[in-house]
Amino acid sequence: MIAINEIRKIAQKMQASGLGKIEINGKNFSLRLHWAGRGSLFMAPRPKQRRMIKALQKGRFWSRHPLEEKRAIEEGTKVKAGDSLGFLQTGELLMPIRSPGDGEIIRLAVSNGDRVVRGRPLFTLLQTTAS
Repeated sequence: MIAINEIRKIAQKMQASGLGKIEINGKNFSLRLHWAGRGSLFMAPRPKQRRMIKALQKGRFWSRHPLEEKRAIEEGTKVKAGDSLGFLQTGELLMPIRSPGDGEIIRLAVSNGDRVVRGRPLFTLLQTTAS
């Protein structure tokens, strides 16, 4: 099997050298690329998408865990998929709010300690990867 990153590298070298066709055969794969010489071999980058991150239940929003000294998320903060954006407290339970993808926080809709209801917007993420 050949990884997609390897195919991209091969295609870039193919385009740079002016090759129109290339075929590569391996033990468990066969790859054939054809380029007519017009435009690029690569698709345009995916546009960034705004994604609203909402409270999944009612509770109190905390921008950071009370036992951690980590800085709170601010507008302009770059995040990766799975990064902690804050916590939602219901009773004694603190549930992490995780980023659904890579991107940049472009809007904070709540402040530390705010009470929230289910469905209330918390953040807007300018997402650079889908998930």
